[in-house]
Amino acid sequence: MYDNLNARSSLPDEEAEKALAHSPAFAGHDGEPNAKGWLTTEYRGLRIGYRRENRMVRIRGSLHTFHHGHNMGQFSAEQVRQACTELAAAVGQPAESLQIVGLEAGVNLPSAVSPRPFLENLASHKSSPFTATKPPRGATRPLEYGAFHGDYWVKAYDKGKYSQIQGRPLPVTAPPHLLRFEVVYTRARPLLSLTKLPVLTLADLPRPEVMEAIRENILTHWNATEHHHLMQDSDFTGLSLSDAALLALADNTSFWEAMKKEQPESTYKRNKRRAKTLLEQRATANPYTDTLHQELAGMAPTPEAHI
Repeated sequence: MYDNLNARSSLPDEEAEKALAHSPAFAGHDGEPNAKGWLTTEYRGLRIGYRRENRMVRIRGSLHTFHHGHNMGQFSAEQVRQACTELAAAVGQPAESLQIVGLEAGVNLPSAVSPRPFLENLASHKSSPFTATKPPRGATRPLEYGAFHGDYWVKAYDKGKYSQIQGRPLPVTAPPHLLRFEVVYTRARPLLSLTKLPVLTLADLPRPEVMEAIRENILTHWNATEHHHLMQDSDFTGLSLSDAALLALADNTSFWEAMKKEQPESTYKRNKRRAKTLLEQRATANPYTDTLHQELAGMAPTPEAHI
């Protein structure tokens, strides 16, 4: 479930600094800082830095890759617990001293068919439109789409194609395609709101109540994602002209933004609610929803899962 993280810690004393210097992550480091004053190293896919001036530790990278060597499969609660324990040991610091200030949480959705139609049909998330990211080198079309908000954004991308371009094709025993859906918490604030914690640390990530809160939030954002409703597939049978028009405009973000400004609030809300109901009744079901529920269920933590 967890992928990229941004963790920080301010070491309390010289003993903690010595523990970092002798940790596996910094083993063999020459002790020379870069131009910005950071001692930097890479360890099992993570980028780790230390600044002596303020005793600041910074860790960035994929916790999933740190544990598995890749992030193409499932990352279970027990594996998360192991990864957090190993990461704390890798820098010689208590897990509770490493504060999480950014996190990606998501799910891999294996599929027999290409996710391209799903991705190209993404419309909006909580009124924020999905936009395509520039195709990576080796791709002829966008593989990733995101909808942006203040403290977080959501993204979906063709994980199987990305991995293939990176030289890591999906295993021959796996389904031929893989869709990745993620919530990217760019600041700590939404994470603290979800978990009801004053500070979120590496020690907290495997806790059942924390994992459950983030799993539920992934599902909430999945359900808040809207898709373009193709007119040629619309079923207008038995609808009045006004309902047919609402169905045709149900996923038109610019239309609803304009109506929100031009119409009385009660009129706007009533019509948008009706449009959403019609779309839910007559639009084709999302082909990945069942898979998402199955994959999230497979990540469910056990009560004793903690560091």
